[in-house]
Amino acid sequence: MTVAQARRQAPPARRVALLRGVNLGAAKPLAMPALLAVAESLGWTGLATHLRSGNLLFDASLSDDEAAIALREALRVQLGLDSAVVIRSGARLAKLVATHPFAGGDPARTVIACCDQVVSAEATQRLEQLVANGEQVQVDGADIFAAFPNGQASSKLALGLTSAVQPAQATARNLRTMTKLAELAAGPAT
Repeated sequence: MTVAQARRQAPPARRVALLRGVNLGAAKPLAMPALLAVAESLGWTGLATHLRSGNLLFDASLSDDEAAIALREALRVQLGLDSAVVIRSGARLAKLVATHPFAGGDPARTVIACCDQVVSAEATQRLEQLVANGEQVQVDGADIFAAFPNGQASSKLALGLTSAVQPAQATARNLRTMTKLAELAAGPAT
């Protein structure tokens, strides 16, 4: 039996798919029922969405990388939507929320960005160069913690985060949203 076959026979695990850049103004419109239908077509179970920003809870036996590739391709083929997809387990989301180094501030101005690969030292330096006006940023592997005490609207860090970490693909959610996603994903796979 190959590793891939063993993984597919493993019991499903509870995960969250974070889609990048959907439903931001007129950019990349995606109805949540359509997202659920795409996930169902992949054979995933335990499906639910949270908010309209591309947060999908699901159960699947695939690895995070396999699930991200499958969902991104299915979105492209079925809906004509090209969006980066980053997957995190419920346990990993809970750990990110619990260990956020800047969590004492306003949860709407505190962010966790999840990347599809480890952020390089060069990308970390690019992020640090964008910090201004009391902002904070810390990279932990493929995850980025940030605090924006003056908001994100005019922040060079907020506006440049996803391009600074390239070639990694990143998508960010505020701490309030990530906390809720961790709670929703805390249960066992269905």
